[in-house]
Amino acid sequence: MSPLAQERSRDSLGALVLQLHMRGGIASRAELTEVLGCGRSAMGYLLGELTSRGLISIDPTGGPAPSTDGGRPSHAVLVADGAPTVVAAQLSAESVAVARVGLGGKVHARVERSLRTRDTTDALDMLSELITEFAGPGVLGVGLAVPSPVRRTDGFAAAALHLGWRGVPLRELLLERLGMPLALGNDANLAAMAEYRHGAGKGAEQLLYLMTGHVGLGGAVVSEGRLFLGARGYAIEPGHITVDPAGASCPCGSTGCLEVEADHRGLLRAAGRGDHPLHEVPAAVEEVLAAAVAGDARCGAAVEQATRHLGSGLASLLNLTDADRIVLGGTLGRLYDLRPRIVDEGVASRSFLTEVGEIPVVPGALPDSVLLGAAELALQPLLEDPKRVLDRE
Repeated sequence: MSPLAQERSRDSLGALVLQLHMRGGIASRAELTEVLGCGRSAMGYLLGELTSRGLISIDPTGGPAPSTDGGRPSHAVLVADGAPTVVAAQLSAESVAVARVGLGGKVHARVERSLRTRDTTDALDMLSELITEFAGPGVLGVGLAVPSPVRRTDGFAAAALHLGWRGVPLRELLLERLGMPLALGNDANLAAMAEYRHGAGKGAEQLLYLMTGHVGLGGAVVSEGRLFLGARGYAIEPGHITVDPAGASCPCGSTGCLEVEADHRGLLRAAGRGDHPLHEVPAAVEEVLAAAVAGDARCGAAVEQATRHLGSGLASLLNLTDADRIVLGGTLGRLYDLRPRIVDEGVASRSFLTEVGEIPVVPGALPDSVLLGAAELALQPLLEDPKRVLDRE
């Protein structure tokens, strides 16, 4: 096979695996043939390559795969039971979550533990222990999501502010402990990719994503299927755009940043419930949201204040990104559900792009988007060149 033919075969195999992956690990042969734009014989060759390597299986009865024309069912293409998996991990200000995940976003096992300490060495030891427990035969590598901008070249975590970490060579330190393929990414970036491939961002050409967790607010842009990372990997830090110059102090050194005005801390502060240890914040937020739904005036006003800041921040981001869809993850999605009009009006009044067409705002659809995004990162080599990865196993 010529080098050009080899490259085309690699690209076609990767495209096939990606389409199967984005369809939850099952699709009809006819559907895949149509979306790849290839002939029946070419599809037969591609399926044979992947079947022989144990990545997929074929059900000639059609199985549960969708029928494209309502007639005779097309063969079903499924991710094989013994197909390789990856370990996905999420490090946050309060906990560590680890899962084993397969193609189609299927979670085979998951565990979450409270972070015993924020000391870098102890926290990484704990993380490594959990990852090692999930590693084993058939695991291709590890994807890790961290609450920090991550330098794309070497996995350097520039500022995990809510862990109290600055300038940590995270990938290097973890490779010493794990000795297996490892990729790192910012948690919001990875959550955005998971929503794009499996959730509320499906079909968007330019997806703007924002999320909040325990504390802080992150975001990302997925442009034509790829994360926009900037020159070094630090692009799109929406939490640090100013929405209230006279607002609260932010750990970044500025004041009135979106992340301290519209995240959990901003909501609790506006509701007069700002003094909580970090581990109590989620429960306190639930109380405020429930009280707002029940008609509590102060909690309702707090929700409105947070959503006003959110709408203002989104408008500024839209003017920069020209997004055709906005997805709000975590509590931001719930805030939008409670006061959609305030967000929509804020976006419409401050973004000139709304004059050229409606830009939908939707809550995230994935409850575990960050962890699934970490899996996407670890699966990416398989999605790009399945033959090379599988032949190496």
